[in-house]
Amino acid sequence: MEKREWIRSGIVEDLDKRQQDLLALVYNNIKLYYEEYYQKKGSCRYELNLSRLMKLCNRDGKSVMAAVRMLANTVPEDSNDKPLVYYDRVHSAKNASHRPYRIFLRKNY
Repeated sequence: MEKREWIRSGIVEDLDKRQQDLLALVYNNIKLYYEEYYQKKGSCRYELNLSRLMKLCNRDGKSVMAAVRMLANTVPEDSNDKPLVYYDRVHSAKNASHRPYRIFLRKNY
């Protein structure tokens, strides 16, 4: 069982095999999008959003967003690294009440 620690709180969670597989699937698809598709295809000229990530992973929004939150707010136990991904929400230009998620890879320096 893998253990991940929530940043700023220190709470440690045990992840079972199913959760580890979901985190790996989501992270690999985020990485794939930014390495292979982003700004290389006409339909992929924008940052990765939750809808596109759901299609890449072939999973529902609730499970994908839970995995993104876990990747963005936890690190492996006894690690001083930063989380692998981060996300934000911005207002849409046409409809200010629509705030889609934008998901990014964190650059490792």
